[in-house]
Amino acid sequence: MRLNVLKPLIAAVFFLILLGAVCDELLMPGMLDLGRSINEPTPEYGRFLALWMLFATLAAGALTVALVRVADAGLAERLVDAWNAASDRKWLIYGGIFAFLIPAALRSFLLQGAPLTDDESAYRFMAQVLASGRVFAESPPLKLFFDNRFMINDGKLYAHFFIGWPALLVPGVLLGIPGLMNAVYSALTVPALYGVLKRLAGSAWARVGLVLYLLSPMLMIMAATEMAHTSCVAALAWCTWCWLRARDADAPWWIHGALALSFSIAFFVRPTSALGVGLPFLIVWAFTTLRQRRLRPLLAFTLPALVMAGLFFAVNKAQTGSFLEVAYQRAYSYAAENDFRFSLWTEATEEDSFSELRFDGLGRSLAITGAAVFRLGVTFMGWPCSFLFAFFAGAGSRRRLLWLSVLSYFAFHFFTDNVGIDTFAPMHYFEVAWPLLLLNVLGLARLTAGADELDQGRSGVWRWRTVPAALAAALVLVGMVSYLPVRFGIIHALSANVAMPREGLREADIDRAVIFTPEPFIYYCKRPPASGWVFVRPNNDPGLENDVLWVNHLSIEKDKLLMRRHFPDRPGFIVGWDPSCRAVFVPLDRVAPGTIPDAEVSGIDQVGQEGFSG
Repeated sequence: MRLNVLKPLIAAVFFLILLGAVCDELLMPGMLDLGRSINEPTPEYGRFLALWMLFATLAAGALTVALVRVADAGLAERLVDAWNAASDRKWLIYGGIFAFLIPAALRSFLLQGAPLTDDESAYRFMAQVLASGRVFAESPPLKLFFDNRFMINDGKLYAHFFIGWPALLVPGVLLGIPGLMNAVYSALTVPALYGVLKRLAGSAWARVGLVLYLLSPMLMIMAATEMAHTSCVAALAWCTWCWLRARDADAPWWIHGALALSFSIAFFVRPTSALGVGLPFLIVWAFTTLRQRRLRPLLAFTLPALVMAGLFFAVNKAQTGSFLEVAYQRAYSYAAENDFRFSLWTEATEEDSFSELRFDGLGRSLAITGAAVFRLGVTFMGWPCSFLFAFFAGAGSRRRLLWLSVLSYFAFHFFTDNVGIDTFAPMHYFEVAWPLLLLNVLGLARLTAGADELDQGRSGVWRWRTVPAALAAALVLVGMVSYLPVRFGIIHALSANVAMPREGLREADIDRAVIFTPEPFIYYCKRPPASGWVFVRPNNDPGLENDVLWVNHLSIEKDKLLMRRHFPDRPGFIVGWDPSCRAVFVPLDRVAPGTIPDAEVSGIDQVGQEGFSG
């Protein structure tokens, strides 16, 4: 290896060694306090990011110089030829395969099949309800045992989320693979992503966008969960492609209907995210179509839009009794009716706290927006600034529209109460990654074109046109060796904690049982110490037919009453945690009254043995 390549390579390695030494000696390995904040980074995590952003930037800069000098030897031409050799079809096929396999592998090995949030259990329950042809289940008898955060249990039992993602999760429920459905939608995003970027920048840059999509830790980890965001991004990606196709002179009439349908699906999944990203595209479409007085596209768009709007209001009516009241709104009023038992709220909670959208002053909203930008800058691509190249995307009409989409998203979320959990993503700002990814690719393409102009007529060894690609490659490589191991290590430990009750059941060979769960359901006691966002038991299937049923522990006497009345054919256990951080299951009939504290739930003491069902 030539000395002029070896020197910056050694410098890059040295900066990464410095980062590791400082973190190991001064920050205590793994002590990043992830899982404890929904806005700004925790102090320990903030210290790590400050050090990492400095040393990772220096390492990426040095590695960029090394890569450029390697490319000077003629490697760049061979890489470009290899990059362009395969057909678009092969890129789409292999891209789709990897877009499925990466999150599937992350779910199996990193997450160990465990959820990262309580939301996932509620989504799966609703998918099971929808698979049975209903939009709610009947509340079980002695319902207090089955109350759960994120659930409304007022005679009807349903999650307080919109039903778009549960509906898309139904095929996985029917096939017995619900945990893989996000990986499926990740793969289905690939053709839309490729098609959009091919139209905006050509095939070569569509391939760059595909690689960046697959290498985004935020996008791939989310696709390994059962959260709603991946499917929303997939719908928005197809919405964008349909919008571009609809602008062609030879666009078929049905593409306008597909545009309405894809946006409506995104709205059903996450309404504010769909509006934030998609509204600028819809406004341009409407203005253009009305100006041209094109009746057929208008009709093609309006029909699916009206059908989906009708379904939206019909679901509201069936669940909450009002066309205009969504389940999110019903959640708070139900919590108050239920004396805030097993609830997200308490009597002291302000009534408008049922929603993530609230305004506590301009300063607060600006602070949350700034925290979202900062956290996106780190977690989106695992780079010190994950949307660095977006700023060079240029000012063409379609580029301006993508920037309007970004600004629109932040405008719709300006009143958001928080950024979202800090385990792996700023979840309430997740879908803005879609236009930012496109802008990153367009910025790389424009930088490369500008650098290529600098090379025209130059005979020196320094090849400017390789610098943007070398910088992107350096950022990816540095992130993979410095950011991902830390983030993945903590997520793996959190997932192991969450999986502990399931593993304990398997080791104890417990089957056809009822498990009573005190709160908190999970003790985050495995190293590295961090807190997850699974606090309560999993939801059961709507028919209470699972081999293992998880219910709330109230008191030993009341727990035994539930068993006598409704599950006499099943053994009962109560779960606890031993000092070695293992979930243990004690047979209920061996537990004497008073040995395990009663649940500290408002209202329980005022409810008698015969009347605690309401």
